[in-house]
Amino acid sequence: MGSGDIQSLADLANSFDIVRTMRIAPITRDALVRLAAAVLVPIVPLALTMMSLEELLKRLVGVVF
Repeated sequence: MGSGDIQSLADLANSFDIVRTMRIAPITRDALVRLAAAVLVPIVPLALTMMSLEELLKRLVGVVF
């Protein structure tokens, strides 16, 4: 940092870029969508044995909205 070469400035810029791209939580929207899909895929066939597709969709829409 105290030297006059260009490499120390490049290191400082890279460190700044890394800090700028950090998130508060390490969870992204893509990760949440994948988790929801992984949870729902095995549940859907089981739910379809207990109720019709139309009734299942109505309940899902009612929960979401």
